Amino acid sequence: MPFVFTHAFLLAALGGLALPVALHLLMKRRQVRMKFSTVRFFDPQDPEAKAKRRLRNLLLLFLRIACFTLIVLAFARPFLPSPVQATRRSPRQLVLVLDRSLSLQARDSTGPRWEQVLTLARKTLAELTPDDRVAIVALGSKAELVAPFGPPSVASPQLAELKPTHTTSDLADGLREAARLTRAAAPGVSSTLVLVSDLQANAADAIASVPLPADVEVRILAVGDRAPFNASVVDLQLDPGETNRPFVTLATFGDEPATNAALEFLVDDRPVWKRPVALAQGGSTRVDLDLPLLAPGWHQAEVRLDTRDALAADNRRSATFSVPPPVRVLLVEGRPGVRSFREQTFFLAAALDPRAGEPGAVNGRFVVSRCTPAELSLALTPRSDIAGNSNAPVPPPDAVLVPAQRAWSTDALTAMERFIRSGGGAAFFVGDEAPAASVNHALGELLPAQLLQSEAAEPENPWRIGAADRATAVFDAFRSPNSGNLAVAEFTRRFSLQPAPGSTVLARFDDGVPCLVQRTLGSGRVLLVNTTSDTAWSDWPKHKTFVPAIHGLARQLARRTDDRLLTEPVAFAAGTEAVFNLGNGSTQRLDLMLPDGIRTQAPVDARGELRFDTVQPGVHRLLNYSNAESLRFAVHTPNAESDLTGITAKQVERRIVRRDPGSVEPPGPDLFGTDSSRRELWRLLLLTAIVLLLVETLVANRTAP
Repeated sequence: MPFVFTHAFLLAALGGLALPVALHLLMKRRQVRMKFSTVRFFDPQDPEAKAKRRLRNLLLLFLRIACFTLIVLAFARPFLPSPVQATRRSPRQLVLVLDRSLSLQARDSTGPRWEQVLTLARKTLAELTPDDRVAIVALGSKAELVAPFGPPSVASPQLAELKPTHTTSDLADGLREAARLTRAAAPGVSSTLVLVSDLQANAADAIASVPLPADVEVRILAVGDRAPFNASVVDLQLDPGETNRPFVTLATFGDEPATNAALEFLVDDRPVWKRPVALAQGGSTRVDLDLPLLAPGWHQAEVRLDTRDALAADNRRSATFSVPPPVRVLLVEGRPGVRSFREQTFFLAAALDPRAGEPGAVNGRFVVSRCTPAELSLALTPRSDIAGNSNAPVPPPDAVLVPAQRAWSTDALTAMERFIRSGGGAAFFVGDEAPAASVNHALGELLPAQLLQSEAAEPENPWRIGAADRATAVFDAFRSPNSGNLAVAEFTRRFSLQPAPGSTVLARFDDGVPCLVQRTLGSGRVLLVNTTSDTAWSDWPKHKTFVPAIHGLARQLARRTDDRLLTEPVAFAAGTEAVFNLGNGSTQRLDLMLPDGIRTQAPVDARGELRFDTVQPGVHRLLNYSNAESLRFAVHTPNAESDLTGITAKQVERRIVRRDPGSVEPPGPDLFGTDSSRRELWRLLLLTAIVLLLVETLVANRTAP
């Protein structure tokens, strides 16, 4: 049987045999004739010694040529194929890696991509024999071994149970898991790796980071078009900030021109509107949204894009948010019956609730009500304390704003003090209606400062607000640069003040006199504003800084630190881990309600952390033991899967890095190796070359007689 060489191209090195021959000829001793007068004194040369020397030189030449030839042949790796190999194919092991990312749910001109994946996978299994072994790796957010090595007949039923996920995939993870499986191959078994995927470009970025063994055959089977048209909802912002409206962002991908589509907006599963939208080709489109008036509590919004594209799963996106209960503010009006713009509380009411009187549910930060000083006692009394009103649904106010009043009744003062000490907040303004003596006498126990005397500014030099504590809710709207200049407003009248012990000055005029003083009384707060609530003593209500300052004043009294109309929890992309910190040592039992209606127990660890992998897009709910909703959050499809642009199988093959197992294999149990399919001869050749080198050394160093 003829020899077969693994590296036959190395046989070209046999041309180097001319080197020892040339050295032998060049180093051959030549006889030189010399003329002497007589040779009678020279010993005659033994003809036999000359013949022995010539024979030794020829032997050295042969040994050196033989050593060189054996070394070259050993590097060429000759072997004798086994007779069994010619009549029977050796068993194989195959690792089938199936991409299950969201993009495999697409349907393009070639048809449904996932059906093509299953067709190619079944065709690959059909090419195997019963002696072959196959393993199946499913590739979603991570590589998962769904079928270990076994006969093709056992692995084939596993394909019917696989479906594409809603997550991204990394082809490098699948190659890494396949390489791990092929390393356990038995001797004499060839390994093949088959990757079936749509070869999405963003999933193939890390392929070069996973080197594969050089002796593993790799086959890439691609499905789907390379650049089909797809439109998707990539962002939904319901709380973008004070200066922006809620909006949704749409994006298009692919070479085909964008088509007109329809966009539907739903809140709490009820349609709000549906309108046509023009999609920008190869770019993004922003559409502004308007939230309807909503009651406090948890809500959810969803946008649905109706268009003809390759992937329908990314044409909708949900977001959850909570509308906090508004701050209930009670305004005490001391001038009832006058025209509205002459009321003491006109500017306060306009700043807190500019839509007062409009029909519909409240969707603002504040709910404003009014009463007269005579009605204040009843307005501050809890309904449970009123006979016949134990079940009245009207809650007490969170904050009370009181302009300057001429007189106070004993019942009103008692109710006000009880309201503040039980956790309420009150702000008192000054003015011409209330002289310092009467205010100090009536409210001395409540006020954070005593009024000393009334002061008037020079006509050409009014007072302005100087230092202000922007760390408080009153002035937190002015923290950022260019957010408003408090010094614009001009003040013409005020009182000199003597702050009470334990009180805090939140703002001062530019000459240092307190403008806003706060005091804690029981569980509540009291604020004294050293100006009027209207334009009698200042023009502040006419400036833009008045509205955010009054908003902050009400929130400061109600102890509300969050100024947002709605709160939007963090959304998660499908396939990522959701983490919620429920508090250290939390032992509450929670259930997780999935979008498909399945309810499972949510695992909360000893540190109060809730962790789980998100799988399904849509709205998720956390329910406590009494089925009350504790949290609502949304899971959306990964934006990376919306770009269906793929690469070719040739491009993937060029990115694959091979790991050379080495030219020298570890020694086997015999001279001919452990591979039963062929008998390696390179070890025997190297051993013979070493023996010949030893013989050559002995022959070359022997001294001729």
